[in-house]
Amino acid sequence: MYLCLLFGVACAASHHFYYWSLDGRPATNQIKMMRYGTMLAFGAKAGLSAAVIVAFRQRVWTTVRKRFMTVGALDALFSATEDSQAVMSWEMVQSAKVAALLAAYVWLAPLVVVLTSNTLLVVPRRVQTPEMCPGVRTLNFTFEETYEWRKPPKIDRLFEIPLSLWNTTKEPEKDDPGWFDYYTAPNPSFQNTATIGSFLEEAVMRKNAPIETCGSGWNCSFEIQFIAPAYKCTDLGSGVDSKVTNLTQESGTIAPPFNMDVLLPKGKFTYYAFTSGGEYSTTQMKEVGIGGRPTMKSPFPKHLGAFRTEPVIWLGYVTLADDTKPVPSSPSDPAWSTAFIPHIFACENYESNYTVRINYTDAAQSTTMTNVTYLRPVINTTYLPHIDANDGTADNVTAVPISNYILPTSVASYRRTAAYHSLGFMLRDQINGTVGIGDDRENLVNPIANTKAIQTSRLLDYGNNYFPFPDIQRRIQKFYEDIILSVLGNPQFASVVWAARPGEQSGVTFNGPDYNSKRPMMTEEEKGLLYPCTKFRMALVYKFNARLLWIVYSISIALAVAGVVVGALALRENGGVVRDTKFSSIVAATRGSGLGRVRWTDGTDGTGVSVGGDGTVPEEVKGWRMGYGVVDASGGGGGYGGDGRLDVGDGFMGGRTVYGFGFEGDVRQLRRTPSLVQLTTLGK
Repeated sequence: MYLCLLFGVACAASHHFYYWSLDGRPATNQIKMMRYGTMLAFGAKAGLSAAVIVAFRQRVWTTVRKRFMTVGALDALFSATEDSQAVMSWEMVQSAKVAALLAAYVWLAPLVVVLTSNTLLVVPRRVQTPEMCPGVRTLNFTFEETYEWRKPPKIDRLFEIPLSLWNTTKEPEKDDPGWFDYYTAPNPSFQNTATIGSFLEEAVMRKNAPIETCGSGWNCSFEIQFIAPAYKCTDLGSGVDSKVTNLTQESGTIAPPFNMDVLLPKGKFTYYAFTSGGEYSTTQMKEVGIGGRPTMKSPFPKHLGAFRTEPVIWLGYVTLADDTKPVPSSPSDPAWSTAFIPHIFACENYESNYTVRINYTDAAQSTTMTNVTYLRPVINTTYLPHIDANDGTADNVTAVPISNYILPTSVASYRRTAAYHSLGFMLRDQINGTVGIGDDRENLVNPIANTKAIQTSRLLDYGNNYFPFPDIQRRIQKFYEDIILSVLGNPQFASVVWAARPGEQSGVTFNGPDYNSKRPMMTEEEKGLLYPCTKFRMALVYKFNARLLWIVYSISIALAVAGVVVGALALRENGGVVRDTKFSSIVAATRGSGLGRVRWTDGTDGTGVSVGGDGTVPEEVKGWRMGYGVVDASGGGGGYGGDGRLDVGDGFMGGRTVYGFGFEGDVRQLRRTPSLVQLTTLGK
């Protein structure tokens, strides 16, 4: 009994630890794993049930020794754990409540297997693991500083591409001292990439990047750092009739080129972007030859090709004072003057330190800027509008201090600045212009647009009369970030490098290693290009409901322990002898001479002689009350106890006694008291 209980508890604990070991693991070999769990559940059920069955048997003998029951109730009592109908015997339940409860536990024990089988589930879950990923790239614009367009580097049959195009003062086939290259415009390849990103409204993704980096069937994310330009924005004013403050730069102060009066409700514009003030002139000299060579002889003007300043983005926009109210359609509406709030801000191009998280999920790319640290202005000068340079060039832009001009003769810084300028130019070109109403200011329903910004929904709300989004300042910064990250979409650009080796250009790598192929080993070169990442995917995993498991087992074990306690007490009352309900035990307990007076079957008489019939016990006999105890057998032989042993005791009043079953009136039953064991004749 005790060993069975311990075995059941051990199986329950093993069941818990087994399922706990599977929790969160990929759901492989599901049938096999479930079978092991079911086996442990059956073991727990079998052990606990066996313990209660042994306890039930002890309680049965204690019950029949203490009270009389009908033959039918005794039938039900002795077969309660084997015959489901026996448990339904109301007389048995009334006469042997504790034994009936133990039998009920045995019949309900299979629920342990049923209920615990639902504690290990297979559910979809995001599986995440830190890995080393191939093919991760970042940006390093120092390669723009050293790029030689006359002898471009080549990787896997393809030439590397700079972000800028160049003119030169060098004569063909000559190497005169003092010649230099100077900036012309953004490279057409980069213009194409930036334009695609503008229309996609997201950073351009490298072809097959998710498969190359994450591997088949996986998503992944990683974080890269690089130095690139970023627009630092400053609010200058908000509200009708508010004063617009000047922009304070590191090199000086500059006034906005417009004020609130050009914006609604006083003006006619809802969007007003001026981004060309101080723009580098693509015509540096009026008379040039092939390749931008000046026709004049050297020395050339000192500021030929110089980056004098980086244009500031000046942007005015209008938001609605209450977007829950209808928008006034014309100035004649009384709500016109209070319905609109004008704003103005300015953005400067700064060299910045980026931290970016790139995520590939379901073959789609998303980027998150986790940190941007502004380092220094791309060109640390302040533009002086309406002042011509008159320095011998066709570029009349003037800025101060002149000493901060970036000249073509400073090759490294000039080429890096050229790359930054090309990036900024593509943004400024996209957002420059206006959106507003006509000169008659009588129709807000159909706005008039004179800007490329209307080509995408990044900045203007199509569903709200093309009003700018209230967070347009952050949207412009995000627009610029996407243009920069789009460079990663074409590894042929010179500034695209391996994230694991920022000093090494990646190229397109047509003949690069297939990191996702099943090969026994990677070369040291391949290992050196792996970069930390996080791989994840939705997968079927095991989920263990420990709470439900232990609710079931706790109840089952608690009831089994209670049953064992009942069995232990019954064992004590039985004199410490473990009794059972084997055939020999039942026969030994039915040696009372009084039992022979009854016709036990329809096919025999009282003496046992066969008289025909079907051999079943008559109903009237089933109603007679019987009990187990001392049967008066004066002059008779001994009897067998409930455990199959011969039980002979000293006779009362000089006779001999035998323990066995007998009818009420023929049996003296035992009743235990704290002081002694008394023999009482019940029913008299």
